[in-house]
Amino acid sequence: MKNLVTRAASGFVFAVVMIGGIMWHPLSFLAVMSVVLIGTLNEYYNITSERREHSSYFLSKKWSLITIFFVVYVISFLLSSEPVRAMPDISNPLKALFQVLLMQRDSALALNVLVPILIFKLFFIELFTKNRKPFENIGWNVIAVMYVLVPMILTNKLFFDKGPLFLVALFGIVWFYDSACYSYGSLFGKRKLFERVSPKKTLEGFIGGVVTTLIASWFLHLIPGLDILSKPEWVILTVVLIFGATVGDLVESLLKRSLSIKDSGSFMPGHGGFLDRFDAYLFSIPFVALMLWIFTQANNLMLLMDYVNR
Repeated sequence: MKNLVTRAASGFVFAVVMIGGIMWHPLSFLAVMSVVLIGTLNEYYNITSERREHSSYFLSKKWSLITIFFVVYVISFLLSSEPVRAMPDISNPLKALFQVLLMQRDSALALNVLVPILIFKLFFIELFTKNRKPFENIGWNVIAVMYVLVPMILTNKLFFDKGPLFLVALFGIVWFYDSACYSYGSLFGKRKLFERVSPKKTLEGFIGGVVTTLIASWFLHLIPGLDILSKPEWVILTVVLIFGATVGDLVESLLKRSLSIKDSGSFMPGHGGFLDRFDAYLFSIPFVALMLWIFTQANNLMLLMDYVNR
């Protein structure tokens, strides 16, 4: 009972900070998500420390890598944000150049160019570390890029493309599903869902969480600001989130089991660390981005067919 109260209290504070940061202002969103990025990467490198070879070369050190990842993330934020529409001040050439650069935004640039460059930079770093197993280090670092950085870059794009309320809804669905699974599992759980990887997760908790979350998603389109998707689209997107959240949670459990640890950290009492809290979200976002693209293409196709049939 005490653990449940602690979990609920810390979860409430966490939700208030996250929702407030996302909704208040783009800069507060950047601040909150930067904390998530840095905290998650710090935990990841801490728990994998014994599996990686260490070097005196400064670019291979944990905080050097985290700083590089953070810079790429901030650049992705700037590339995803709304461009400045004001006409350049031609009376000041330097100011005019800066304004023109601010007008040039391409949210795809971070994923299409910066992430591949970052990955190849990780290869370059290993040339100077003199480690015996350089490709193991490269592997751990590439996992950090794909598992943490890429979903965070996609989060920037969703924030500016769909709005802060939409992003809060995504977080809300994941949190609601996680809480529902935990509650049903605690009350009715008997049969194990995936005992080899996560002994505490139960089939009853999973089924209860899925059914309850799908019912809740049925009404999301009625909330002002979330009517950008139809009722069927919200249900489909929720199914995608549930799939991503379930697999993401199991993958993080697999990571911890392979490293022989219980929690990735302890920043949230009753919940564990950043990775424990955001594993489901991080794994879900690429699938969400894909599904939103499919929705857009389907809507465009319907508009084209409607135009042709007129």
